[in-house]
Amino acid sequence: MPRKILWTQPPPRGWLLYDADCGFCTRWAWRLALFVGPRGFHLAPLQAPWVRRRLGLSPGELLHELRVLTADDALYGGADALLYLARQIWWAWPIVVLTWLPGMLPLARAAYRGVARRRHCLPAGAARPPSASCALPGMGGHRKAAPGVPHSRPGGA
Repeated sequence: MPRKILWTQPPPRGWLLYDADCGFCTRWAWRLALFVGPRGFHLAPLQAPWVRRRLGLSPGELLHELRVLTADDALYGGADALLYLARQIWWAWPIVVLTWLPGMLPLARAAYRGVARRRHCLPAGAARPPSASCALPGMGGHRKAAPGVPHSRPGGA
């Protein structure tokens, strides 16, 4: 069942863009939306036509990582996107400060890339049956949208 569009106007701060075909990504995007939605960020799937047009990335690049597109067209991806969002939440600032320590930002980026490479193998990572290399218990489908969480397309498209 498609998600209901709750807001159709562009958000004041930007979009949290996620892989809607990945259960793991969808679950975490909706969890993050609980914190960044009230701060002016809406959710949008990376597969949305307007996202593909606006980002201008190849299909392989497009789904590579979670992204944040700000209202002023700045684009952050992966660990940098998560850190950008953490800077918007006062109680998440200690995470940002930790990345200022020598070697921590490259470590955070490497950890993100490791999880991103295996996201379809993680619980709720894929709606399709996992491959033998991903055989983990608890593989599930997509999570239903939480009511009141912003999900939008610019211009009501």
